[in-house]
Amino acid sequence: MDIAITGRHTKVADDLRERIIERMEKVEALAPRATRVDVHVVHERNPKRADDKERVEITVRGRGVVRAEASAMDRHAAFDAASARLLEQLRRLHERKAHRHQGTPSLHSVAADPALAPTGDGSAPHAASSVEPWDGAPEGATREVPIDGTPILIRSKTHTAVPMTVAEAIDQMELVGHDFYLFLDSDSGMPGAVYRRRGWTYGVIHLAEAQPLESAERESA
Repeated sequence: MDIAITGRHTKVADDLRERIIERMEKVEALAPRATRVDVHVVHERNPKRADDKERVEITVRGRGVVRAEASAMDRHAAFDAASARLLEQLRRLHERKAHRHQGTPSLHSVAADPALAPTGDGSAPHAASSVEPWDGAPEGATREVPIDGTPILIRSKTHTAVPMTVAEAIDQMELVGHDFYLFLDSDSGMPGAVYRRRGWTYGVIHLAEAQPLESAERESA
């Protein structure tokens, strides 16, 4: 696994580089298929951000992409927090895959009959990671949409999506550390979203095209 360490507005000292390389051995153990890790150490020059002037961003690339970041006054503390978040995301994914093969019902069965869902409230903590930029974003994918008559702007993003199963969508959700994940269901062909519930349970919502409300009212009249 290749490890690339870069500093932005700063130089990364040798002791921190050694600490990063040592910690990435744990990442490789949890993500053996990872091919590259990018670690960015960022020094914020804005004096208003003195309390979190050091930021560390970690991106693991392989079959998927896992990201985590943290900020602190000290860059060593920022790295410790970011790496802990990253390892927690990888552990959750690793454990979920292990549970998948221990006689638990399939995700499609649970979606059809919620009574089959396993119970438990031992959910592990998780941390959201930064997903502002992404590789291969089409031109115009991010735009701001105004709400009529108000100064409010909504940021709109367009992502390209490869059809995947519900299980694959949950894997991707765990990789990025989010509570939900939008996807195109390869089985039904419908857009949908998977989301995290209590413990090791998940939910899935699909969207099916319905008759426009005005047409439905005319037919019922």
